[in-house]
Amino acid sequence: MRLSFSLLAIVLASLGIFLLISREPRGDVMIVDAREQDTVSIVLSEEGFIPRYVLIRKGTTINFTTTREYQFWPASNEHPAHTMYSAFDPQQPLESEDSWSFVFDRAGEWSFHDHVRSYYTGIIYVEE
Repeated sequence: MRLSFSLLAIVLASLGIFLLISREPRGDVMIVDAREQDTVSIVLSEEGFIPRYVLIRKGTTINFTTTREYQFWPASNEHPAHTMYSAFDPQQPLESEDSWSFVFDRAGEWSFHDHVRSYYTGIIYVEE
């Protein structure tokens, strides 16, 4: 009987770990190719930023909005100082009905997050 409970506990713990790990993207990450667009929309939803990974050309405008009922604050990493690309920061939280646009004029790989809830993250890849 004791062996059955131990075995059941191991199986349930293994299943929980598997489900937790499998939620994170692994090797195949979907990157939205938006190099042909002058303006791209990124929406913060309950699931996170959509798209989470986007490829754009230098000079492209990205418009940030949210479908959530809370303030949001898209900004470059590192959290909380936003030093990676300091201009990529509205400097204050935005109301849920507001939007914020930013022109990416520097090539590079720009990680970003929601400053209000920093577990929402994404990456913008900017080509020349």
